[in-house]
Amino acid sequence: MQMAERRRELETLNRLFTESVNGKGQVVLVTGPGASGKSELVSAFHEHAADQGALVLHAAGSRAERVLPLGVMGQLFRSAVLPHGMSERVEYLLRPEPMGFTADEPDPVTLGQRHAHVAYGLCALLLELARERSVVLSVDDVQHADGPSLQALLYIQRRLTSSRAMMVLSEWQQPRPAYPLFHAELTRQPNCGRIRLTPLSPDGVEELLRQHMGTEDARRLSPVYHAVSGGNLVLLHGLIEDHHHTATDSGAGAADLVPGESFRQAVLSCLHRWEPRLLEVAHAVALLGPSASAFAVARLLKVKAASVEPVLAALNTTGLLDDVGFRHPAVRAAVLGDLAPEGQAVMHLRAARLMYQEGADPAEIADHLITAGGGVDEDWMAEVLRDAAKHALAMGEAERAIECLDLAARASGDERRRAVITALLARVQWGVNPSAVSRLIPPLTTAFEEGHLEGADVMALGRYLLWHGRGEEAAGTLDWFEGAQHEADAWTEAELNLTRDWLRLCHPRLPTAGGTPVFMGHGAARQGAVPGPRTRGQQGRDGTTVERHRGVRTEATLTDVMNNGRGDEAIGRAEQVLQSCRLSETVLESVLGALLVFIHADRLDKAVQWCVTLGDEAKLRGLHAWSAVLADMRARIALRQGDLAAAERYARQALTDMSPQSWGVVVGSPMAHLLQATTAMGRLTEAEELTKQVVPENMAQTWFWPRYLYARGHYYLASNRLHAALGDFQTCGSLVKEWNLDLPGLLPWRTASAQVYLRLGRPDTARELVVEQLGRPGAGNPRVRGMSLRVLAATSDVKKRAPMLKEAVERLQESGDRLELALALADLSDAHHKLGEFARARLMARRAKQIAKSCNAEALCQRLLPSEGSDGVGGDKAASPEAEVFAVLSDAERRVAALAALGHTNREIGGKLFITVSTVEQHLTRVYRKLNVNRRTDLPTELPLLMADSAS
Repeated sequence: MQMAERRRELETLNRLFTESVNGKGQVVLVTGPGASGKSELVSAFHEHAADQGALVLHAAGSRAERVLPLGVMGQLFRSAVLPHGMSERVEYLLRPEPMGFTADEPDPVTLGQRHAHVAYGLCALLLELARERSVVLSVDDVQHADGPSLQALLYIQRRLTSSRAMMVLSEWQQPRPAYPLFHAELTRQPNCGRIRLTPLSPDGVEELLRQHMGTEDARRLSPVYHAVSGGNLVLLHGLIEDHHHTATDSGAGAADLVPGESFRQAVLSCLHRWEPRLLEVAHAVALLGPSASAFAVARLLKVKAASVEPVLAALNTTGLLDDVGFRHPAVRAAVLGDLAPEGQAVMHLRAARLMYQEGADPAEIADHLITAGGGVDEDWMAEVLRDAAKHALAMGEAERAIECLDLAARASGDERRRAVITALLARVQWGVNPSAVSRLIPPLTTAFEEGHLEGADVMALGRYLLWHGRGEEAAGTLDWFEGAQHEADAWTEAELNLTRDWLRLCHPRLPTAGGTPVFMGHGAARQGAVPGPRTRGQQGRDGTTVERHRGVRTEATLTDVMNNGRGDEAIGRAEQVLQSCRLSETVLESVLGALLVFIHADRLDKAVQWCVTLGDEAKLRGLHAWSAVLADMRARIALRQGDLAAAERYARQALTDMSPQSWGVVVGSPMAHLLQATTAMGRLTEAEELTKQVVPENMAQTWFWPRYLYARGHYYLASNRLHAALGDFQTCGSLVKEWNLDLPGLLPWRTASAQVYLRLGRPDTARELVVEQLGRPGAGNPRVRGMSLRVLAATSDVKKRAPMLKEAVERLQESGDRLELALALADLSDAHHKLGEFARARLMARRAKQIAKSCNAEALCQRLLPSEGSDGVGGDKAASPEAEVFAVLSDAERRVAALAALGHTNREIGGKLFITVSTVEQHLTRVYRKLNVNRRTDLPTELPLLMADSAS
């Protein structure tokens, strides 16, 4: 048998055995902490002695058999085949007595008459055996032997001096031996030697690992194996077994340390084999965790600290503990899992109280309260759980925070405090799964009615009700909020204003305080509004004085951006909210309102930047609702940029990250984006399947219904179902008019309807709609004006179309909407073709097709250039005069000019080429000079195609 780091001890045993063979009897006491290899050492010695012809008699003490008198002696003399006649003598001597010696005497040293007779007989038998051959008596775990057997062993020891016998006893090293008088009597004899074992050193661990794995793996893994096991052989073998299981299951070579089931069983095996007090103390240390100390353990177990310290020392020597903590979390987990179910709750509550009194970390106390479950009904527990939840939120552990807050709400006895905790729970739950908040709406509604909710929590309740389509209930909460006086700093005020804007936009049937909707088409209501009573000034977070009014807001909002195009002040406030945003605390709708400000102010780059930043954080923190809603916002931005593939991808992500049930009525937003993207990409079969999906009935009371109808109308238009398309677009128009949301930047339903009328052969009606749209607030937006002019050109005489379409192209290039730009270029190509300007028509068509490809607008690509070179529209690209122009530009200038010709903004060009906006402007200035043009719309339309040809 190979022994790791035990060769010297084995050699000592073998040497003493040789002396006993020569007639000098020996007694050896092998001591060491639990799982230090005592049994393995003695077993290896047994093999050696047996090989030398010795008779080996072996027994093992057991705590369970300590009540059996002479049980160990019976094991010894029945463990081997004795010569003829001796077995009968042994059985006679060990015959049971009705009234025998009890085994629980505290220190059996002196022999009674009965047991003296037994000891004399067994000793005589042993000496008789030793005259024929060498004899080895071995008792493992002698600390568990029964009292009469210990008496007999002492009796035999005193008579072995001149015999060919050797006694080997192993015991678990303890600060106080189980039988101190026996121990003292045994070790004072001159023929008694002692071998002390310690846990394996790092070198010993490496030596052991080499027996089970490759040399290199043993060298690499030995430090961590030693750190986790403390050199404890039982734990080491458990780790090795788990190592083999991991390597076998993965089909790979040696894995790193992965404590598994074998290691867990090894931990429990150690504790259950030893004294019960060690298990009790281990349980207490596991329960207390980082707060464990000798004093705390003693208080938890309701014993004196002096009785705990020796046990902690013993657990340290075994390798299970390192000071007053477990060496590895897997050890603590195993010990905690060993707690009896019926006693767990009581112990965890006791540990929580103790740790609270000691001022422990709330997160650690919360572990015990959560595990206890029942009995958590004290106010201090609710406060600790709330503090633990806040810590969990700071660490990005939303699910943990929900667990703490849920229990805290049940623990709190104060109604107002419980309402505050429930409101915080709802806010956190909202970021993970909005549908789960429905169970919290009843207690929050009750708290609101009883006056226990204030400020943002009231608005939050309104948001939850609106999300789930309960508009009538929500109206009361929002009216209360807008009619009450509130004091807030600048950041909070901006957040609440953006939240209100978002809610009023998405739920336009809800009136504000006084019955006047916020979003007015021409801004008349805002201009004529009378300020309510002024509240007192107050200090904001930036140190300025904030003056506020009831019932009306004087600061710039999303309304101003969409109505008047004024964006600087609103953008500043939106930026302020986003820069201070903490996902666990910030209102989701305020972030969406801020992003809408950027979108309608044509700061799409800013909107994308914040979507990415916040989306990454949401994924990291497990906030699925945030992740889904931000993905939907990315889809909205991508549609506005004409990036159909990205719009589809983000819309699908939004519907994957959060179930339709969790989306509530807001599901209309990602569904509309997905439907519009697939339609524009020409995938009408997929779009048709989307139109068949059921949407919530109460979505019809929200903004998401006309948004969905607008997308569905475009599907009907693409499918040539003209009257169905017109019906959807007209319903959109009726609703936005009724809700005072008739803003072309929000939903350009008139241009969509006009396209249907053009297909129906009613250009005059189409023209009236487009002209009316151009007169609406916000129609000066480059995207809105470009779209309007494109459709208006189709209603005009052929000779008037080209100038309109050229302006449309300029505006759409400015807006960054590449899909609308491609459509405008395609129409411009048609106009030139009808005027007989075939070269220009071909160039415009090629440019339109290039942009359409970049947008993944396959339907438009198929319409453009159906037959290259036919009807004067196609032709050989090499014959293009612009090919000569290409040569006068530098490589950098070509790249910038090609992207500019495709309609990209300077900021987008800089991002794609990794250069500054200033550098882009300098390159364009040189390009204009070399090509003798004044603006980007005059750039040769062949540039992108020629660039692609050169790259290929």
